[in-house]
Amino acid sequence: MPLFKRKQNKEYEAAARLLASGDAAGAIEALETIVEQNPDHMNAHVTLAIALMEVQESPTKDSPQTIEAFAHLSTAANLDPDDPVPVFNLGVSQRNLGMLEESLITFEKALEIEERQPLAILHMAEVNYELERWEEALRLAKLALVRDPGLEESMGWVRVAMRKAGMIDDEGNVIRRPE
Repeated sequence: MPLFKRKQNKEYEAAARLLASGDAAGAIEALETIVEQNPDHMNAHVTLAIALMEVQESPTKDSPQTIEAFAHLSTAANLDPDDPVPVFNLGVSQRNLGMLEESLITFEKALEIEERQPLAILHMAEVNYELERWEEALRLAKLALVRDPGLEESMGWVRVAMRKAGMIDDEGNVIRRPE
């Protein structure tokens, strides 16, 4: 019996391993076959979108691979509107393309589907940091840490944000606490 009552799919697992090992082109080929044979395979659509983004040396929002990736993420989101994964991955792709404001909106949509997504909150915190919205970045970082204390290692930017928000001085002394 498969774990968690999910049907095992050896072809999909092999394609996902190709992507994980760095063979995005091989993964794309395998995933396109899977999607062609099973257009309702949500995970294949999501993984294909990720592979299409990774195969690009310098992705742009107008490149054919990006347009195709966004279409696969849209298909996946429509296949299972209760699953935040396709929406979250769209937000990550938008962020990687420098579409920061759009990514914030998309991460919010992912949180509307499933409010307890520490990685979506972390991405939102980092995007706000990149946009120099120090207070919002810190608020979201705090929320992400509450949801997953293990994320602390990925938040090296918090001290800089606190200094820029006037919460600590150059020596790291607390001037005022974040709310």
